[in-house]
Amino acid sequence: MPLQEFLVSVADVVIRDPSTGNALALGKANISSAFTLSMQSADVRAGINNALLYSYYHTREMSIKVESATFDSTILALNSGATVSTGAVNVTQTECVTLSSSGSGTISLTPVGNVTVFLADGTVTTVTPTGKNITVSGGASQSPSVAYITSKSADQIVIGSTTPPTVVDLTLIAEIRDKVTTGIKKYLQINIPAFQVAGNYTLNFTANGVSTQALEGKALVTNASDCTSGDYYAKVTYIPVSASASTAYSYIAATPSSINFSAGGTLPTTQSITVLGIRGGLYQNTNITTSCSFVKTGSVLSLTCGSATGVVTAGSAAVAGDNILVYVSYAAGSLVDVVPVMVTT
Repeated sequence: MPLQEFLVSVADVVIRDPSTGNALALGKANISSAFTLSMQSADVRAGINNALLYSYYHTREMSIKVESATFDSTILALNSGATVSTGAVNVTQTECVTLSSSGSGTISLTPVGNVTVFLADGTVTTVTPTGKNITVSGGASQSPSVAYITSKSADQIVIGSTTPPTVVDLTLIAEIRDKVTTGIKKYLQINIPAFQVAGNYTLNFTANGVSTQALEGKALVTNASDCTSGDYYAKVTYIPVSASASTAYSYIAATPSSINFSAGGTLPTTQSITVLGIRGGLYQNTNITTSCSFVKTGSVLSLTCGSATGVVTAGSAAVAGDNILVYVSYAAGSLVDVVPVMVTT
């Protein structure tokens, strides 16, 4: 029975600047994380009963949503396409102030402008302060609440009306466990080089709980770095925890299937053996040459093979009829292939 593996709990999130690669945020207190891949289709139908002849799939979208239990300025800044500035800013200050029998009192900070006073009888009055001192008519011996503007050093985000949300490099990291072992078997990493934040932000305040924040958006296409692989949205990687673990290939294939040297040619000369690891199914063949061992049989000194490189050399003394076999093995000999090496006229 194949080993059953399970993706457990939620993912950690690493957010980077897509230009510099520098990390902007690390989220390790997430409540939920979701990865969604979707496509639309156009059906081609014809004939009796309008049978389905073909479905053309298009408009692939990849979306991510992460909900965090912690509260900071990062998620709001990403959604508003802004940075967090630090400096002296005007903020609203509220407090309770004790007034003397003459209605005078002292507030805690220096106001910018007037001070609004909320008296116990519901009267709201505005007074002009002298420094931090205020005098309230009709407020003798009371302790009203006051509100005023003051200057403080603080972090601030300015949410613009036309600024688009930020594009970042986003990576999700989650744990994969199996049914047998108690530890982590693999790590799943989903890296989106160009993640467009959706710009949707809701902050709910509750009397009996804490607020949560959500970061959601879609992957933008990233251009391929070569002419064969094609453009892509994301790369999904399964990383084994054990650094020494060998990939379980079904069999190996050494190419070329045989090597021929000409004794009449220019010697010495070399040829290389390349080894592919084959897993079958949807897995691509993998070049595992550097993970294989190469051992020649026979005592022909003019033919040598690199023990870990697969480089076969025909020395200057090679003559027609020199023949050896190169045994190729992977993962301590569990998978083996053979390459005949011959010198011809």
